[in-house]
Amino acid sequence: MPPRSKPARPDNSELFCNLIVAVGIIAAAVIFIVNARNLWFTQDDAFISYRYAQHALDGHGLVFNVGERVEGYTNFLWVIWLILCGVVGIDFDPAAKALGLASGIGMIALAALLSRRAWNQIHGKGGHWAGFAGAIIVGVNGSLAYWAVSGLETAFFGFLIALSVWLWIDKSPLTPVSLALATMTRPEGGLVWLVLVGCEFLLGRDLRRTLVLFGVTALLLAPFGVFKLLYYGFLLPNPFYAKTGFAWEYVQSGLEYAWLFLQHYMLYGFMLIPIGVAAWKLPSRWKAVPILFLVYAAYIVTVGGDVLRPHRFFMPLIPVMVAAIMAGEAWLPAFARRYPLPYIPTVLVIAALLTTSITKPLEILASTRNLELGLIQKMTTIADYLRRIDDRPFTLAVSTIGKVAYDLPGRRIIDMLGLTDSTIARHPETISGNTSSWRERNFNASYVLSEDPDWILFSTGHKPSAPAERALILHSRFRNNYYTVLLPTPQRMLAIHRRKGEFQGTDEVWPSIELAHKVNAAYNELVKNDLPAAVQRMYELKAMGPSDWAAADAFIATAFRQMRKDDSALVYAHRALAIDSFSVSAWQTLGVIGGARKDTVMVNLTNAHLKRLAPWLAD
Repeated sequence: MPPRSKPARPDNSELFCNLIVAVGIIAAAVIFIVNARNLWFTQDDAFISYRYAQHALDGHGLVFNVGERVEGYTNFLWVIWLILCGVVGIDFDPAAKALGLASGIGMIALAALLSRRAWNQIHGKGGHWAGFAGAIIVGVNGSLAYWAVSGLETAFFGFLIALSVWLWIDKSPLTPVSLALATMTRPEGGLVWLVLVGCEFLLGRDLRRTLVLFGVTALLLAPFGVFKLLYYGFLLPNPFYAKTGFAWEYVQSGLEYAWLFLQHYMLYGFMLIPIGVAAWKLPSRWKAVPILFLVYAAYIVTVGGDVLRPHRFFMPLIPVMVAAIMAGEAWLPAFARRYPLPYIPTVLVIAALLTTSITKPLEILASTRNLELGLIQKMTTIADYLRRIDDRPFTLAVSTIGKVAYDLPGRRIIDMLGLTDSTIARHPETISGNTSSWRERNFNASYVLSEDPDWILFSTGHKPSAPAERALILHSRFRNNYYTVLLPTPQRMLAIHRRKGEFQGTDEVWPSIELAHKVNAAYNELVKNDLPAAVQRMYELKAMGPSDWAAADAFIATAFRQMRKDDSALVYAHRALAIDSFSVSAWQTLGVIGGARKDTVMVNLTNAHLKRLAPWLAD
């Protein structure tokens, strides 16, 4: 009778290696969740997707404004997820955050697995420690935690990219499925698809697999493309036309955007060296990992980076980037093997990378989050006020469309940046010298005014910040047919522009953008509390014209009132009202001075006009 074979014993060394990687993933996930909890917020742009999803649930279709088929989102699959959650009664925001957190943990796990295998491809051993380090590097990334709970698709898209790379390296038949899902989540998924197709042809040297990867993915995406063409009329989403351009100024913005990322998460760019080593040393198929990172990074620079800070466009690349770094770092011990403790240089480099990755972005994460929380609070307050003071199905033109649009269902919202408006995105105006720090540079002020919005809201209140806002200042139709009203809140007064009525006359455009720049500069001085400098800026504006705009005199009157120069304030308030009796600011100056002087006639006159123009400000 033959001897009974003994059951195979598990390899203890393999179990130990797997345990090390698992511990790294768990530890990194805990750090990631803690970071996410501390950064908890919702990005204003997330409410654009929420509005599309709500309109779909209400039976209006995938539209931002009812009856207007414009693809103003760039995250189709994300919006579908929101709709599905809405069908079963789950609110959009917790649904978005839940999938974002799960995707972030998935990115950590894939970064660990990719790093382990990439290290072993060069060094042959020790990959479990690379997997442990890779997981921790991703887990401590504050920007990833920030975007995972923002309500946007960033982490989900990053998970799909990392999954696609993992499946492609394994020659999995599921690779086209993952690539199709990534492309339906964000258009940049198409870039990942094409890069991997190119790598299949150039590195794998397998024409059949190349054609299959391209063809099957294209076949899976075909229904999506047909839907976009039939429903919206275009393959590319509308924000592509609103945001992108092919000019040197975009490349400059992209380089600045990339340099900040290099400082925060790539040890001031030093980590490009191991990525370059990985591209040189890795076996042919694995070269796709560093190649994808470098090509995608070049794309980010070319399109000018992203207006949303911090580092949103780079976050989907984090697992791929970390795997490439680990592969390059694997070469360092091999190079230093003649010396004692050859792993010490690698440990020191990773420690330095972790230190900068944790400490460098702290300020930008905190400040950006606080600004976003303030914006959401402001837009919530404005929407609440508008619902209370205007029960019509009014039209609002605005530069930051997320929360305010979501809170104003049934109202038409004109996005002055063109993200959800095809006319502005595809037919922008150009004005020489109309520059600003905003990345969304497209505008069409003539079109916006022709739509007669009942309300126009600038992103920063009085001050025209975005190019679209500065362009409006040049139009006599805006200067003469809109007046600024204030919405009082416990924190501050919020400014918004209200239409007087039907515009009579011809819209004349002031020939120099310097007019808008002067207005912007004056309000900047006001923010710095340098009232004399602010008044001087407005004097300069009055000297150059135009004479039909009461805002300059009203501004000077308010500044003089704050400087306790009431007699001068009265002079300029009356000048403003002589130009435009709708100048709420000038009436308020008269009312404040009248109250201080116990002039009941002036106070009563002020209140009578405020009840006509902005009743909530009377008394």
